[in-house]
Amino acid sequence: MPKTIKKLTAEDVESIIEIARDSWKWTYKDIYNKEFIENWISEKYSREKLLNDIIRSQKDDGIIFLGSFVKSIPIGFIELKIGDYRAELLRLYLKPEYTHRGIGELLLLEAEKIMKKKGIVECILYVHKKNSIGISFYKKNGFEVKHIDGDDLVMEKEYKY
Repeated sequence: MPKTIKKLTAEDVESIIEIARDSWKWTYKDIYNKEFIENWISEKYSREKLLNDIIRSQKDDGIIFLGSFVKSIPIGFIELKIGDYRAELLRLYLKPEYTHRGIGELLLLEAEKIMKKKGIVECILYVHKKNSIGISFYKKNGFEVKHIDGDDLVMEKEYKY
């Protein structure tokens, strides 16, 4: 299954929303009720917010927003906010049928290449403490739990170049 990873464009917005919705329903079905998930998707994945982030990514303006594609169809995405020396991994989601195939790792590795060029020395993320799949993925990829913030684990990965 050939995969391409590249910056997302405005044409990808509807696919991003669909991937987020499917992933949230699959990942959080035993954590949140359907109404909460739908409200979260509507609020955090509005077309306007996503388009703004895509434009910032294309302009290299503090956002990395990459998609993974199979035959030009988006199947996953990663988004990071970039500071001077620190990044925050905001989102990493795949269509459920594409999980456990190494695609998440490929997205993370591609983002890490960009972070290296920008001199990023640490990346943090927040993951729900009951999201065992996400926690396992991040630990496998070098992130460590630093502390708990409400319902989230705060995880961090340091980079030495």
